[in-house]
Amino acid sequence: MTIRGLASAYNGGSLLPSEATRESLRRVDALNQRLNCFITLLTDSALKAAEAADRRLKAGSPLGPLDGVPIAVKDIIYIEGVRCTAGSRILENHIAAYDAPVVRKLKAAGAVIIGTTNLHEFAAGVTSFNPHYGAVKNPWDEGRDAGGSSSGSAVSVASGMVAIALGTDTAGSVRIPAALCGVLGLKPTYGRVSRLGVVPLSSSLDTVGILGSSAWDAAAMLQTISGHDPDDITTVESQETDFIAFLSRSFSGARVGVVKRFFLDIIDFEAEESFEGFVSKLAEIGCKVEEAELQGVEEVYDKWLPIREAEATAFHLKWLESAPQLYGEDVRMLMERGKDVLAVDYVNALNARPSFMEKFSSAMERLDFLVVPCTPIPAPRMGTSKVRIGGKDVDVRSALLRLTLPFNYVGFPAASVPSGLVGSLPFGAQIIAKPFDEAGLLHLINAFESKFGPYPTPSVGERRPATL
Repeated sequence: MTIRGLASAYNGGSLLPSEATRESLRRVDALNQRLNCFITLLTDSALKAAEAADRRLKAGSPLGPLDGVPIAVKDIIYIEGVRCTAGSRILENHIAAYDAPVVRKLKAAGAVIIGTTNLHEFAAGVTSFNPHYGAVKNPWDEGRDAGGSSSGSAVSVASGMVAIALGTDTAGSVRIPAALCGVLGLKPTYGRVSRLGVVPLSSSLDTVGILGSSAWDAAAMLQTISGHDPDDITTVESQETDFIAFLSRSFSGARVGVVKRFFLDIIDFEAEESFEGFVSKLAEIGCKVEEAELQGVEEVYDKWLPIREAEATAFHLKWLESAPQLYGEDVRMLMERGKDVLAVDYVNALNARPSFMEKFSSAMERLDFLVVPCTPIPAPRMGTSKVRIGGKDVDVRSALLRLTLPFNYVGFPAASVPSGLVGSLPFGAQIIAKPFDEAGLLHLINAFESKFGPYPTPSVGERRPATL
C-alpha cells in the first residue's frame, strides 16, 4: 500500500478508493490489537471520504496523488471534531475545534484519514512506551521498541495499515521510529510546514514530518502539506517546489560528506557495518563520497537542552501545578526540569543557534549532503533503559537522541533511510541536506531506491497486493 501504487491503480481502473480503505481498515482490525498503533479510529468518516473519491473517479475526474489514499495522523495534530490526546490523560477528552493547516490541506487533496496514532506522551520521549494508552510494538519483533515519539505513525506504515503517516520531530521523533521500524522518515526544514494546530513540545524545535515507504510518496505528502502559513510566523516565504516532478529529473550523482567524528564514536559494530554498506551504495549510484567535519557538533546537546526543557515546561506549567499526578512519571520528571533552566541559559542557547547554523553550512559549502547513522543501535528490547555498545553500558534515551537532535537545533532537513538489516532488525542511515533542499534530498533517495529496490518489510499479518 503505497501512494504511488494506489494512485496508479485508481486511475488505471483496477481499484476503487473505497476498496483500498476497507482493506486498510481490515488490516487495522487484524493487527492493531497486537501492535497498538492507533488511539482513535475514524472508520465512518474515512469510508465517507473514500466513497467521495469513488464518485470523483466514476465521474471521469483523474485523482491526484493523495486522493482516496488511506493515511494516519499522529495524535498530537488537530482534526476538527476529533479528540486530540497527545498521548496523555490530561487531554484524553480534548476535542479539536479546528483542522490543523496540514490536515486541512490533506482533506482538500482527498486523503482518507483512517485514525490518529499512538505516541510517547506529549511527544516527550524517544521510546514507544506510553503508560496511558499502552506501548506501541515494533512489527519486526513485538518484544522490541518501535522508537518515539511518532511510534504509532511509523508502525502503521511499516505494517501496511496505511500508505503514509504524519508525525512530529523535535529531536528525532520522526527519524528514530523510522529507523527502528524500517521506513522512510523525513524531517523537513524548520519553517517549511506549518505547526499551527499541533500540541507543542518545544516551539522553536518542533517540525511536522512524514513517515512513508518511498521518496515518491514522501514527495507527494510534502508537496501537499508544505507552504507559507500567514497564521504561523515561523513558516518561511520560500519558493514552492513541485517535489514529484523533481524526482523525474535524471540523477547525475551528488557530493556527499560522511561525518565520522562524533557520529561513529559510539555505535554498535553491526550497525556501523550496515552504515558503511549504505555509503558504498551511494558511491554505486554515482555519488562522490568524501569525509567531512561538523565543527562544534559535540556542543549541540548542551545548547539544545535548555531550549527543549524551558519551552516544554512553559507550555505545561499550568498542568504541572494543577494535575502533576496525571502525567506518566518519566514525562513528569522531564517537564519538571525546565523549572530549573535559567533565563540566561535559555537566551544564550537561542542566540548561539545562528553561529552553529553557519558552522554546519560551512561544512556543506562544497557538498550537497551529509550522511551519518540515524541511531547507534537497532531497536532495543521493550523497557530497556541501558544498552551495551563497545563494551560500555549506555543510556537508551541518550543513545537514540545523540545522532538526530543536532539537525533540529540548526533546523536543517534530514531523512532516515532504511540501510538494511542488523541481524533481523532494520537500521537507518541519515541524510542531511541544506535548508529548503528537500527536493534534492528526495531526489537522492529516489535514485537510491531506483537502483536497489524497495525497502524490506516485516512479515506481520496477511499482506495483499495494492490491486487486491
